[in-house]
Amino acid sequence: MKLLVFAFLFVLTLPPGPASEGSVEGKWSFIKEKSTDIAAWRSWSPQIEIVTRGDYMTITHRWLERNQVVHTDSFAFRPGAGATTVPVHSEFWTDNWFMGVLARKDTSRSVSGSWLEPGKAIQTVSEQVVEISQGEKSLTTTREYRLDETRAFLTVTEQRASRPTPVILVFQRSGPE
Repeated sequence: MKLLVFAFLFVLTLPPGPASEGSVEGKWSFIKEKSTDIAAWRSWSPQIEIVTRGDYMTITHRWLERNQVVHTDSFAFRPGAGATTVPVHSEFWTDNWFMGVLARKDTSRSVSGSWLEPGKAIQTVSEQVVEISQGEKSLTTTREYRLDETRAFLTVTEQRASRPTPVILVFQRSGPE
Protein backbone atom coordinates (compact mmCIF):
# COMPACT_ATOMS: atom_id res chain seq x y z
CA MET A 1 0.00 0.00 0.00
CA LYS A 2 2.86 2.37 0.85
CA LEU A 3 4.32 1.74 -2.62
CA LEU A 4 0.99 2.60 -4.25
CA VAL A 5 0.72 5.87 -2.30
CA PHE A 6 4.33 6.73 -3.17
CA ALA A 7 3.71 6.01 -6.88
CA PHE A 8 0.57 8.17 -6.86
CA LEU A 9 2.40 11.07 -5.19
CA PHE A 10 5.30 10.71 -7.64
CA VAL A 11 2.93 10.94 -10.59
CA LEU A 12 1.46 14.15 -9.22
CA THR A 13 4.94 15.75 -9.20
CA LEU A 14 5.61 15.01 -12.87
CA PRO A 15 5.09 17.88 -15.30
CA PRO A 16 1.96 17.68 -17.43
CA GLY A 17 2.40 16.00 -20.77
CA PRO A 18 1.83 17.95 -23.95
CA ALA A 19 -1.86 18.41 -24.63
CA SER A 20 -3.25 19.32 -27.96
CA GLU A 21 -6.57 20.76 -28.95
CA GLY A 22 -7.24 17.51 -30.77
CA SER A 23 -7.20 15.37 -27.63
CA VAL A 24 -9.49 14.82 -24.65
CA GLU A 25 -6.96 16.65 -22.50
CA GLY A 26 -7.85 20.12 -21.32
CA LYS A 27 -10.44 22.01 -19.33
CA TRP A 28 -14.10 21.46 -20.11
CA SER A 29 -17.16 23.52 -19.13
CA PHE A 30 -20.64 22.03 -18.81
CA ILE A 31 -23.40 22.70 -21.35
CA LYS A 32 -26.67 22.17 -19.50
CA GLU A 33 -28.89 22.47 -22.58
CA LYS A 34 -27.20 19.55 -24.35
CA SER A 35 -27.04 17.25 -21.30
CA THR A 36 -29.45 14.92 -19.56
CA ASP A 37 -31.99 17.04 -17.65
CA ILE A 38 -31.20 16.60 -13.97
CA ALA A 39 -32.64 18.89 -11.29
CA ALA A 40 -29.18 19.42 -9.75
CA TRP A 41 -28.06 21.34 -12.86
CA ARG A 42 -30.32 24.18 -11.74
CA SER A 43 -27.81 25.12 -9.04
CA TRP A 44 -24.61 23.10 -9.67
CA SER A 45 -22.39 23.14 -12.72
CA PRO A 46 -19.81 20.39 -13.26
CA GLN A 47 -16.42 21.01 -14.88
CA ILE A 48 -13.79 18.52 -16.00
CA GLU A 49 -10.04 18.78 -16.40
CA ILE A 50 -8.04 15.98 -18.03
CA VAL A 51 -4.23 15.97 -17.80
CA THR A 52 -1.55 13.42 -18.68
CA ARG A 53 1.62 13.21 -16.59
CA GLY A 54 4.04 10.54 -17.69
CA ASP A 55 2.09 7.30 -18.24
CA TYR A 56 -0.75 8.44 -15.96
CA MET A 57 -3.92 10.31 -16.78
CA THR A 58 -5.63 12.41 -14.12
CA ILE A 59 -9.30 13.30 -14.46
CA THR A 60 -10.58 15.99 -12.11
CA HIS A 61 -14.29 16.71 -11.69
CA ARG A 62 -15.27 19.98 -10.02
CA TRP A 63 -18.79 21.04 -9.09
CA LEU A 64 -19.49 24.76 -8.89
CA GLU A 65 -22.35 26.64 -7.30
CA ARG A 66 -22.49 30.37 -8.06
CA ASN A 67 -19.00 30.11 -9.62
CA GLN A 68 -17.54 28.69 -6.37
CA VAL A 69 -16.11 25.16 -6.24
CA VAL A 70 -18.18 23.17 -3.75
CA HIS A 71 -16.63 19.75 -4.39
CA THR A 72 -13.62 18.32 -6.22
CA ASP A 73 -12.95 14.70 -7.11
CA SER A 74 -9.78 13.57 -8.83
CA PHE A 75 -8.32 10.22 -9.77
CA ALA A 76 -5.20 9.09 -11.61
CA PHE A 77 -4.74 5.86 -13.53
CA ARG A 78 -2.58 4.32 -16.24
CA PRO A 79 -4.68 3.73 -19.38
CA GLY A 80 -4.65 0.05 -20.23
CA ALA A 81 -3.11 -0.98 -16.88
CA GLY A 82 -4.74 -2.51 -13.82
CA ALA A 83 -7.00 -0.69 -11.41
CA THR A 84 -5.78 2.10 -9.15
CA THR A 85 -7.01 2.41 -5.56
CA VAL A 86 -8.29 5.91 -4.81
CA PRO A 87 -9.06 7.08 -1.25
CA VAL A 88 -12.60 8.28 -0.54
CA HIS A 89 -12.51 11.40 1.65
CA SER A 90 -16.12 12.53 1.39
CA GLU A 91 -19.62 11.08 1.62
CA PHE A 92 -20.34 12.87 -1.66
CA TRP A 93 -20.58 10.03 -4.22
CA THR A 94 -19.17 11.55 -7.37
CA ASP A 95 -20.30 8.81 -9.78
CA ASN A 96 -23.95 9.70 -9.24
CA TRP A 97 -23.92 12.77 -7.02
CA PHE A 98 -27.40 13.93 -8.01
CA MET A 99 -29.20 10.87 -6.56
CA GLY A 100 -28.44 11.38 -2.87
CA VAL A 101 -26.52 8.09 -2.64
CA LEU A 102 -23.67 8.39 -0.13
CA ALA A 103 -20.11 7.17 -0.45
CA ARG A 104 -18.50 5.47 2.52
CA LYS A 105 -16.06 8.07 3.82
CA ASP A 106 -12.51 6.91 4.67
CA THR A 107 -12.75 3.88 2.38
CA SER A 108 -11.43 3.49 -1.16
CA ARG A 109 -12.64 2.88 -4.67
CA SER A 110 -11.09 1.10 -7.59
CA VAL A 111 -10.58 3.00 -10.88
CA SER A 112 -9.24 1.78 -14.20
CA GLY A 113 -9.32 3.16 -17.71
CA SER A 114 -8.44 2.35 -21.28
CA TRP A 115 -8.35 4.13 -24.60
CA LEU A 116 -11.22 3.36 -26.95
CA GLU A 117 -9.65 5.64 -29.57
CA PRO A 118 -6.24 7.09 -28.60
CA GLY A 119 -6.51 10.80 -27.83
CA LYS A 120 -10.20 10.90 -28.75
CA ALA A 121 -12.12 8.52 -26.47
CA ILE A 122 -11.28 6.95 -23.12
CA GLN A 123 -13.39 4.76 -20.87
CA THR A 124 -13.08 4.57 -17.09
CA VAL A 125 -14.58 2.02 -14.73
CA SER A 126 -14.93 2.68 -11.01
CA GLU A 127 -16.16 0.35 -8.31
CA GLN A 128 -17.12 1.57 -4.87
CA VAL A 129 -19.23 0.63 -1.87
CA VAL A 130 -22.03 3.15 -1.30
CA GLU A 131 -24.80 3.61 1.23
CA ILE A 132 -28.36 3.41 -0.04
CA SER A 133 -31.68 3.27 1.80
CA GLN A 134 -31.51 -0.56 1.86
CA GLY A 135 -27.95 -0.65 3.29
CA GLU A 136 -24.58 -0.91 1.58
CA LYS A 137 -24.03 -1.92 -2.04
CA SER A 138 -21.02 -2.20 -4.32
CA LEU A 139 -21.70 -0.31 -7.54
CA THR A 140 -19.73 -0.10 -10.76
CA THR A 141 -19.87 3.02 -12.95
CA THR A 142 -18.58 3.11 -16.51
CA ARG A 143 -17.84 6.50 -18.05
CA GLU A 144 -16.93 7.17 -21.64
CA TYR A 145 -15.24 10.50 -22.38
CA ARG A 146 -15.50 11.11 -26.13
CA LEU A 147 -14.62 14.06 -28.36
CA ASP A 148 -17.01 14.99 -31.14
CA GLU A 149 -15.78 15.31 -34.75
CA THR A 150 -14.96 19.02 -34.30
CA ARG A 151 -12.91 18.16 -31.16
CA ALA A 152 -14.46 21.20 -29.43
CA PHE A 153 -17.04 19.21 -27.41
CA LEU A 154 -16.58 16.36 -24.96
CA THR A 155 -19.48 14.00 -24.25
CA VAL A 156 -19.37 11.97 -21.05
CA THR A 157 -21.71 8.99 -20.92
CA GLU A 158 -22.22 7.50 -17.44
CA GLN A 159 -23.71 4.01 -17.13
CA ARG A 160 -24.42 1.47 -14.40
CA ALA A 161 -26.08 -1.94 -14.50
CA SER A 162 -28.47 -0.69 -11.79
CA ARG A 163 -29.70 2.14 -14.06
CA PRO A 164 -30.67 1.19 -17.62
CA THR A 165 -30.71 4.79 -18.88
CA PRO A 166 -27.30 6.47 -19.25
CA VAL A 167 -26.65 10.02 -18.07
CA ILE A 168 -25.22 12.17 -20.87
CA LEU A 169 -23.09 15.19 -19.97
CA VAL A 170 -21.82 17.53 -22.70
CA PHE A 171 -18.87 19.89 -22.19
CA GLN A 172 -17.17 22.54 -24.30
CA ARG A 173 -13.43 23.20 -24.26
CA SER A 174 -13.05 26.12 -21.89
CA GLY A 175 -9.43 27.04 -21.55
CA PRO A 176 -5.86 26.46 -22.46
CA GLU A 177 -4.61 22.99 -21.86
